[in-house]
Amino acid sequence: MSMRLKLTLLISFLFITAIGNSLFFFQLKSYEEDKLVWVNHTHEVIYQSERFLSSLKDTETGQRGYLLTNDSAYLQPYYVGISSSETHFEKLRELTKDNPQQQKRLALIDEKVEIKLAELFQTIELVKNNGDNSEAITMVKGNKGKQYMDSLRRLLTDFDNAELLLLEQRKGDFKASSAKIETLILVQLIFFCFLAIFVLLFLNKNLFQPLKVLLNSTKKTEEGRALSIADVVSNDEMGYLLSSFYKMSERVHERTKVLGHKAFHDELTGLKNRSKMSDEIESAINNSKEFNNKLAIFFIDLNDFKILNDTLGHDAGDIILKEAAVRLKTAIRSDDSVFRVGGDEFVVLIKGIKAIAEVQYIVSKVLKATESPVVIQGQQTKISLSIGVAISPDDSEDSLDIVKFADIAMYAAKRDKDTNYKFYDSSMLKRISDPKR
Repeated sequence: MSMRLKLTLLISFLFITAIGNSLFFFQLKSYEEDKLVWVNHTHEVIYQSERFLSSLKDTETGQRGYLLTNDSAYLQPYYVGISSSETHFEKLRELTKDNPQQQKRLALIDEKVEIKLAELFQTIELVKNNGDNSEAITMVKGNKGKQYMDSLRRLLTDFDNAELLLLEQRKGDFKASSAKIETLILVQLIFFCFLAIFVLLFLNKNLFQPLKVLLNSTKKTEEGRALSIADVVSNDEMGYLLSSFYKMSERVHERTKVLGHKAFHDELTGLKNRSKMSDEIESAINNSKEFNNKLAIFFIDLNDFKILNDTLGHDAGDIILKEAAVRLKTAIRSDDSVFRVGGDEFVVLIKGIKAIAEVQYIVSKVLKATESPVVIQGQQTKISLSIGVAISPDDSEDSLDIVKFADIAMYAAKRDKDTNYKFYDSSMLKRISDPKR
């Protein structure tokens, strides 16, 4: 086989491998993006469900105000609530049209809503027609309206629970897809390393060695010296190829490190994101069992962050988030971890706790670290936190539950204006359906 044919076959093989690898990678990336789209889709369904229930509450609030005061101004939230609830309900129908079970639940909810709105309308019409609210108030005291609303809440809770289950499944699919891509990137890197070595050996055997022999032979012939099979020329060509290869490998490695860092860290603050949070908490729980100690989870929310963001701008909001991240890291111990899990939400993992007093001490350090204001646009802006604390194994030995309980405690602290933090208590679960903000 001629050298030209060998090189042609080699180049063709490399070209086909590169094209195939690129197509395969883009297909995997597309698959991962599809998984992320479904996660975001489920978040949107849950959001629309919350807005729908809030709109129904507005209609009831308007009705109650009108019945009690006979002031027609109270009818504005009633009518706005009806319009808004219809809008959110239609969005729920559209978003869940691919889910027959959720469509059935929405049909039941629609029936209950019609009954509830009919009851509200009837009481309002009684006041309008009679000019007297006594009959309407008697109807309200009959408690049917509350029964309708309780039934609606139960149906919406079932609807939301189904979506939350879907959300966890889709998050799991997304994480599994990301893990597969990481594994495939590593396999590809190893494959291309072996491929590069093969190419170098191939070129060395079929091109460079014959070229060395030819060059040495030519030189010795010109000098009139006898040729020897052991003649070797300098390694300039080989050195060039090897250095180019190692530079290329180094760039691939650096790019893989950057991509790996971006996959598991928040781009704005540099903190870990939620990708591996559950795994790290699960590992810490297992270690706490082994060494017979405890761990704490802090769920932290920046108070009034949306107002600051809207007032000062997104750039100022980013500065506040980055400063909060820096202060949180300085307030905790080196073995502990901080995660950014949402827009203005952070989770802190505190390991190796012997006594609850240690937790209280760290909470005080966190609050103290955020006492001094941040200067933004020449103005002093205070970073205010609400912290929820859950302890493992006291509250739970499940990584998902312990984060959820800390979240519940955080919202309890946010509702209590007299404190910035609260420890989780099982009684807080009774308020899980209360408005969070």
